[in-house]
Amino acid sequence: MYELDDYRWQTYGQAKEATDRISEWLVEQGLKPGDCMLIYANTRAEWIQMALACCSMGMVISTAYVSMPPEAVAHIIEETEPKAVLTEISLMGTLNKAKDKSSGNYEPSFFIYTGEDFEGAEQLSTFKSRNQDSTIVHWNDIVHKKENDGGKQNKKKQQQNIPNPDDIAMIMYTSGTTGAPKGIELTHGNIVAAMGAAEHLVMDLLDHGNHCYIGFLPLAHVLEFIIEFIMVTVGIPIGYATARTLMPGSVAGKNGQGKGKGDLELLSPTIMVGVPAIWERIRNGVLGELEKQHWTLKKAFELAIELKWQMLCFFGQDNVLTRVFDYTLFSPVRAKMGGRVTYTLSGGAPLSTNTHKFVASTLGYLLQGYGLTECCGLGALTIPSLGMVTGAIGPPSPSVEFKLVDVPDTEYKAENGIGELYIRGPSLMRGYFKRPDLNREAFDGDGWFKTGDVAQIRSDGSFAITDRAKNLVKLAHGEYIALESLESKYRNNTGIKNICIQADSSKDYIIALVEPADANADKQILLKDLQNTARGADCNRCEIIKDILITKDVEWTDKYLSNSGKLKRKDISEDYKGEIKEIYK
Repeated sequence: MYELDDYRWQTYGQAKEATDRISEWLVEQGLKPGDCMLIYANTRAEWIQMALACCSMGMVISTAYVSMPPEAVAHIIEETEPKAVLTEISLMGTLNKAKDKSSGNYEPSFFIYTGEDFEGAEQLSTFKSRNQDSTIVHWNDIVHKKENDGGKQNKKKQQQNIPNPDDIAMIMYTSGTTGAPKGIELTHGNIVAAMGAAEHLVMDLLDHGNHCYIGFLPLAHVLEFIIEFIMVTVGIPIGYATARTLMPGSVAGKNGQGKGKGDLELLSPTIMVGVPAIWERIRNGVLGELEKQHWTLKKAFELAIELKWQMLCFFGQDNVLTRVFDYTLFSPVRAKMGGRVTYTLSGGAPLSTNTHKFVASTLGYLLQGYGLTECCGLGALTIPSLGMVTGAIGPPSPSVEFKLVDVPDTEYKAENGIGELYIRGPSLMRGYFKRPDLNREAFDGDGWFKTGDVAQIRSDGSFAITDRAKNLVKLAHGEYIALESLESKYRNNTGIKNICIQADSSKDYIIALVEPADANADKQILLKDLQNTARGADCNRCEIIKDILITKDVEWTDKYLSNSGKLKRKDISEDYKGEIKEIYK
């Protein structure tokens, strides 16, 4: 259980002072434009302030997810050769292990850390003893020292290094679903183009209201990074949280007594961004609580969601009639979320239709985004003017253009409005860092980036992503199975947390690995329930799973999902290849 304090706020003026003091200190240590700063820390105010400091002085930021294994962190340090690292005490243990995994050919000169000593005093002591040639300093010692100096700037050392649009701003490493992490070079021009496009699309939504944003996704992920930069640009306050403490289930009261309030209830944000795994966790949590109530309440809740959704589709937006549901059946859900959520955004992976309806009906308008790190996180976005749509990603953003290309050996032809999606535009990356081989594979001769996603043009001019090109499997009888798209339909079933469909080209049926919502779930009952879910979604006969394997004692979020919520298909298939082979017998 976690115990949370009340939020402590900084003004924009105070945040800018801290950012200026950090950049001044970096200059005093001899760091200059083009030098690299690795940010290896959880999502917090210091992360974004360090990023702003580096951008202002022309330094290059490299990123690492806190969930990455030590060998991945070592790989990033050796590949980008950062002069300095921003981290936190709780991650010192991983940095110690990363040092053991490295070749020892490169060591950063400066480590700036945040956090309290009690979070890892032993790891900090070990880290300091193993890095005696490096300067190791606490964030507060830099900011407060400058504060005590009266905030005086050394005019000789404080430099204006305004970067050019083509200069690299950051090397953002993807957690990836296969292989070693790869660095993506994003220029200042890329970031500004993506931010400008996003602001153009959503400014009408942000122009009114006393908004507040809750930041909890990894800032090492391009979606959170771009969103927070936009919040800073338009002056919206950001409150930081963690995925584990969003809801009150894992939060204790004061002094450990009873239940406490989660981050959402404490902060009362109006804007919330999440990946599908977050929205599905919230939906399943609410429906799980309803299972404990009288069946009539659960049925009334489900009917209310469907009725409000139909009304939203008819009217195109919230009104007096739809808000009746908010003040009655949905009020307990909204209260747990702080009571003010107005706009939500889902990105990173496909969102199931039922979860989309749940979020849009109980919380607020849901924007569905599509993007890759390679295009600065913004490729397309649904907006209210399109109406209430599911399964769509909207039209291309103003910072990119789309093209569809035939997928070889399939029926997906561009002339029919479906094919592999290619992207080009000012927010598209410069390339993969130190990977000319990947650049040759990723771009065609005209500068189009091959996303690997299969997209379809809808009648309203928006696009829908149907699957990954590599996830299209042709069964023995010639039917194609789109794995990701089909999995999103099965995730509408509240009896499972996650699912990984297995398709063998030599067979005419499919099976699935599932993570059940109930660890004691009966296999045959769950299988039948999943088959009914597929039939209810109008799946073809070949899309109905014939058998399942329930994974025991494994938390998929930690082991088989990337930081953006994408399934690590190769990893789970490899771990269960014996069982899969046995089922197919």
